[in-house]
Amino acid sequence: MGTSSRTTARATPCIRSTSQSSEGDLMPVISKQGIRLARHEELDEISALVSDAFTSFQHALPRHIFEPYANDACDLAGRWEDASLAVFEHQGRLVGTVSYYAEAVHEGMGWPPGLAGLRTLAVAPSAQGHGYGRALCEWCVMRARQQGAGALALHTASFMTSACMLYENLGFQRRPAYDLFASDILGFDPALGDQKVIAYLLPFQHGDSPDR
Repeated sequence: MGTSSRTTARATPCIRSTSQSSEGDLMPVISKQGIRLARHEELDEISALVSDAFTSFQHALPRHIFEPYANDACDLAGRWEDASLAVFEHQGRLVGTVSYYAEAVHEGMGWPPGLAGLRTLAVAPSAQGHGYGRALCEWCVMRARQQGAGALALHTASFMTSACMLYENLGFQRRPAYDLFASDILGFDPALGDQKVIAYLLPFQHGDSPDR
């Protein structure tokens, strides 16, 4: 992962209205006008943003899991051909990112055909709490609906409590049948200790999503 001249925004975001957050207080509803597709020359900058955002999880995982996990999350170049990499730009600075898969099967996470996928939702630490992550997630929902996907699928971990609350607040439902372990994805020896990776699905029409 290359070095970056990235700076993150702490300025007040553009607010349209307010909505109830998963914690119960009022939070800003951010305009999605700041969301755009990333440019290839921005990959190092976005990878640095992801690395900064995921640093807070390093104490939640043992080193043999966190290091390959963080490296995989930051490998945006490796998914460039299969996913649409979106960023949230605020006042000329990148404050968040998400990877959207038109076909979740291309993630290699065990999803069946017909589903869209969301991966590596990350917000710069200095910009967290302003609704950028929610806006990026809703952008993925909009894309999935527009393409006619049966559902939007994602994997996360239980220690990512804010992310889990966000997804559930948006209507995502747990799908334990599609849960994985970190060793399944990252290829390390599970005897060293493992971490469950939990599956969520946002179905768009009754009967369109797998219900194993």
